[in-house]
Amino acid sequence: MHTIPHLKTGLITVALLAGVALAVFIVADGQQGRQAPMLLSQAGMLLPAVG
Repeated sequence: MHTIPHLKTGLITVALLAGVALAVFIVADGQQGRQAPMLLSQAGMLLPAVG
């Protein structure tokens, strides 16, 4: 029974990571990579808060 909230948190984390990765790829493709490092650093700052 204790694994259900943990599984839900894991799925939310995976979904957020997928969304961030998708956003980075879209921006990197549209801006030719100029803003991608900035987005990656912001995502890196958000991950400890999510985890």
